[in-house]
Amino acid sequence: MNKLYILLACCCCSSSAGAGAFFSGFIPNTTQYVLKKMKKLIQIVIALDATPESCENLYKYIKETKGTSAAESASHSLSEKERHILEKVYSIGRMDVTPEKICDKSSIDSSIALFKNVQNAPEGEDVSVYCNNLKDLGNENEDKRHPTYYWDESKKKFIRDGKYFSDAFGGRSGPELEGPVIAKCEAVGINIR
Repeated sequence: MNKLYILLACCCCSSSAGAGAFFSGFIPNTTQYVLKKMKKLIQIVIALDATPESCENLYKYIKETKGTSAAESASHSLSEKERHILEKVYSIGRMDVTPEKICDKSSIDSSIALFKNVQNAPEGEDVSVYCNNLKDLGNENEDKRHPTYYWDESKKKFIRDGKYFSDAFGGRSGPELEGPVIAKCEAVGINIR
């Protein structure tokens, strides 16, 4: 009789452990496993303010699991914010740039800094160095693809490239922003267009 109780106890413990492992997300290729890993990678993107490496890792995992039923089910269990990040990272990597450049803001941040240097230079100050750098950056970036979305640290989400640039200048954009900078550069003989 005791052997029967021991055998039943072993069977119950075994199935409980299996169910626990399944619902805890420890079994690879299950919805819970994929969901747990997606959430972890998304949280890393948020915590690190979308570093190129964190976005690249998320993109590679999305690509690895894309099209599986586990990934489809898992994506439906994400919050709206998490889905936004997942969709933007995948979209940028699929359409715009290589995985390691998905969240690389170095080029746009350099442009913003150079624009501000020219914009804030007092009248009569030599801005030729900034203008040359702007021109070189423009020429260098001419043949390169750039992300259409950039990570906004204050909002903890991706925003359009033009909005990102505009936000750096208090919401100004277009001729209102570019005109004075272009004029200052043309005054020192450099066309940055």
